[in-house]
Amino acid sequence: MPIKLDEGNREDALQEALAILDGGGLLCLPTETVYGIGCRSDLPKAVARLRLFKEGPSKQGPGKEGRPFTLHVADPATAFERGIGSPQARRLARSFWPGPLTLVLEDCEHEGRKLGFRVVRHPFTQELLRRAAAPLLLSSANKKGQKAAHDVESLDAAVKDAVGLVIDAGPCELGEASTVIAVDPKGRIEISREGAIDGELALLRAATLILFLCSGNTCRSPMAEGIARQLWARSLRVDPDQLLDCGYLVTSAGCMATPGRPASPFATQAMEDQGYDIAEHSSCNLEPALLVRASRIFCMGQNHLEMARLMLDQVGGSIEEDARAPELLAGDAEIEDPFGSPLAGYRETLEAIRSFIPKLPMG
Repeated sequence: MPIKLDEGNREDALQEALAILDGGGLLCLPTETVYGIGCRSDLPKAVARLRLFKEGPSKQGPGKEGRPFTLHVADPATAFERGIGSPQARRLARSFWPGPLTLVLEDCEHEGRKLGFRVVRHPFTQELLRRAAAPLLLSSANKKGQKAAHDVESLDAAVKDAVGLVIDAGPCELGEASTVIAVDPKGRIEISREGAIDGELALLRAATLILFLCSGNTCRSPMAEGIARQLWARSLRVDPDQLLDCGYLVTSAGCMATPGRPASPFATQAMEDQGYDIAEHSSCNLEPALLVRASRIFCMGQNHLEMARLMLDQVGGSIEEDARAPELLAGDAEIEDPFGSPLAGYRETLEAIRSFIPKLPMG
């Protein structure tokens, strides 16, 4: 019989669930997405029972491991002890854990082997994971080909027969599967399944942000942004519009910009002559939220560098663990503002900028 969870029986339910896990049994547990069926990950017989339920006898036997189950852990730190966590992966964890994100990482101990991790938000299962002797392997509580259960009433009878205990916490908060995202050690991102988290939002949250900074954000910084985007795409062997999939977001801003202005006509022309397209650029004014999110900040002039430093100091610094201090793009020199120059001046500025763009975003 399921245990209908309430405040009065929560501790007893936790103790009973832990006892079943320690004895090698299976549980049916609530999450914020769908109900799951699972066991302790360190007990081979329990794992075999789980696989037999999910995949049937055809998958059993030597060399037939079947699809991997997701390792449910108590906190992100546990996941990154076992899986290689690039800055992009850690940003995803910071943004969406605990929650409906399944993060697939390369095993720290076995090159090429992938492990899926999740930190659930449901309070009962969170507490169970904190107390369990080992992380739990969980899969949706349904047979292959059947719909996932959003409440206990929709569980198939086979689930109730297979487990030692069903924890009934009512309907799941989201009722939709987790989003599955694989991030390799170099930060490349693949959305394997889009679920409760929007894929485009996940890519933006994961990306390493590279910021170019000038005054009005209509010539130098958008030129640098356009050049960098194309150069780095070539280095990574992708199209420029695929940089986000590689874990990089390139943008620009101005310390004194009027938002929404296009790039200056001469800047646009100079770039077009060299095969760069900034015709759709729209200026952006520098805000502290942009600075604290950036991992690299390239400034065109000393005044931009000083403003970036001051703003960062005022808000307590960057929130990114891979962030570097703001720097001049040209090292110890400034990239002169071509404003008021003829087209030839903008061409000179383009060449100066191009000569200082690093070969890779974090190079």
